[in-house]
Amino acid sequence: MILYFSSTGNCKYAAERIAAKTGDQVTSLTDAYQSGEFSIRPEEGESLGFVLPTYFGVLPTIVADFLEKAELRLDDSSYVYTVDTYGFHYGNVAAELAKILRRKTGREQDADFLLQSVDNWVPNFDLTDEAYVQSALDKADQLLPGIIEGIVQKKRVRVKGEWPAPMLMMMKKAYKKASQTKNFTVNDSCVGCGKCAAQCPLGAITVTEGRPHWSKASCTLCLGCLHVCPKNAIAYTKATVGHGQYYNPKTTR
Repeated sequence: MILYFSSTGNCKYAAERIAAKTGDQVTSLTDAYQSGEFSIRPEEGESLGFVLPTYFGVLPTIVADFLEKAELRLDDSSYVYTVDTYGFHYGNVAAELAKILRRKTGREQDADFLLQSVDNWVPNFDLTDEAYVQSALDKADQLLPGIIEGIVQKKRVRVKGEWPAPMLMMMKKAYKKASQTKNFTVNDSCVGCGKCAAQCPLGAITVTEGRPHWSKASCTLCLGCLHVCPKNAIAYTKATVGHGQYYNPKTTR
């Protein structure tokens, strides 16, 4: 079983590549979250993989919430691993997941793998820079075979958190503040198609009178709404204007 969360395709692509080699079932965490399927119970000897992005160096809020609600059943026969995708800093995602697993199941994951790929945090990265995007995609493709081989061989390798506790706490506070939906705006090119609302994993967007409105005070900050808009009408602060959109070209939505 491979559980992934992805808004712009990086984790989805990685999960699909792993599954193509291992034959494991791939499940979207967003689909499971929205349908209320919180049972994670691998069969005896079955591998369980978490393919997750790094937001502000920590777990996305939807992932943390899902794991808190999940009915986790793991035994020592299951090989449990994480693949953490990131653009610049990988942060403490693996350490956070280990803490949750230890509290809920009495054990941690067996292995952590780091996959550097396109950083789609558009406030900081200009995704109209085709050279940067292609270079990051190429780097991910160079790293993936080694990660997949490690999973097939059930290697036991662990990654320490990148940041000490004070830094981690600061990043969590920054993430919480940044997740306020008041940071989103929509310009007049919007056609009211509703793709942004359909994309939002937390259902934080409603379309009324042909315009999207953020009906929740905060979201998971995946920026999927911004990246899926066919008119590029959504901005997350002025810093994203002109920085383009992104979806991994090697997979489909």
